[in-house]
Amino acid sequence: MRSTLSPAFTSSKMRLMVPFMVEVGEQMMQSLHQSIKQSKDGSIDIECKDLTTRYANDVIASCAFGLKVDSHNDKNNTFYALGKETSSFNFRQMMTFFMLINAPALAKLLKLDFLSESSKEAFKKLVLGTMENRELKNIIRPDMIHLLMEAKKGRLTHDEIKTNDLAAGFATVEESSVGQKEINRVWTDEDLVAQAVLFFIAGFETVSSGMSFLLYELALNPDVQDRLAQEIKENDAKNGGKFDFNSIQNMVYMDMVVSELLRLWPPGVALDRLCTKDYNLGKPNPKAEKDFILRKGTGVWIPVYPIHRDPQYFPNPDKFDPERFSEENKHTINPVTYMPFGAGPRNCIGSRFALCEMKVMAYQILREMEVSPCTKTCIPAKLCKNTFNLRLEGGHWLKFRPRT
Repeated sequence: MRSTLSPAFTSSKMRLMVPFMVEVGEQMMQSLHQSIKQSKDGSIDIECKDLTTRYANDVIASCAFGLKVDSHNDKNNTFYALGKETSSFNFRQMMTFFMLINAPALAKLLKLDFLSESSKEAFKKLVLGTMENRELKNIIRPDMIHLLMEAKKGRLTHDEIKTNDLAAGFATVEESSVGQKEINRVWTDEDLVAQAVLFFIAGFETVSSGMSFLLYELALNPDVQDRLAQEIKENDAKNGGKFDFNSIQNMVYMDMVVSELLRLWPPGVALDRLCTKDYNLGKPNPKAEKDFILRKGTGVWIPVYPIHRDPQYFPNPDKFDPERFSEENKHTINPVTYMPFGAGPRNCIGSRFALCEMKVMAYQILREMEVSPCTKTCIPAKLCKNTFNLRLEGGHWLKFRPRT
């Protein structure tokens, strides 16, 4: 499945999706300017998690499903409601999730599922209906539905993986040999819908979480915000107000800021893997008499969040410091201590897409807005305890005012 789909996530494919992201961002900016116009003092306080969730929702609607949705003005559209249901990670969903992972036979017996029947039906109707309509009318739009249709016909090829991708960003993960095998997979309708849904769930909460923390850190670190806004201004002047995949990927300071954000607030706080053969970890501590053997078939959790904040690997770890990823410093980072998109053959297939989406949003907001703390801003940062997702207690409240 992965090797069939991995060519869908190369830079050349992402390049074609940037205009869709820009269009969604323009909708968001219009909505922000409208709200500020109606305010009394030329600024508004915004709950940024709500803002970024709506943005991420509309990007996925456009880039994955070929839908035009405006969640900033049409607050309760059906696609947004679907997204909220599939990514809320409330207690019931988490219990179902743990049961599906740890006791799949029992979960099957109890007919447990992560998605409700109505959600599954809605996704099936959406994906298969869109594909049928495109086949009928010969519509080609360079989004995920089109790539899935190409995969089904065996037309997605691996030749583009060799393209020069040096500017993809520090956090980008490379596809391993697993994703580059030649496999002629026969795709069922269920396979196609499942992949579209997975793309939706994987890209909805993670990206919106990363972007809300990015805005938070920029508000609390005005020197970083000013420097990034200056880089955006220069880029804008150079390209006559337009930007594309190449120009955004070549912004050095933007990449430093986003890389540091993903270190401090990685949306994937832990990775889970299955041990495939017995492995000797050595003695767990100086007093131990025996080596610790990790047995084949054992489930392993890798705690990304604490590794990213370990002073042994990142001095002064709680400080938001993009200079860690400067040209002079980034070579000092041990690659196995930095894994916002995972590591190994099962790393995140969509790292290029996620990074590009975050950069496009940061670009569009900082080009026109100044972000600062407001009375409701959670300072110092304190994580909310009633969800498994990364959230600040009381919400991600910040003040937005037009940049002069």
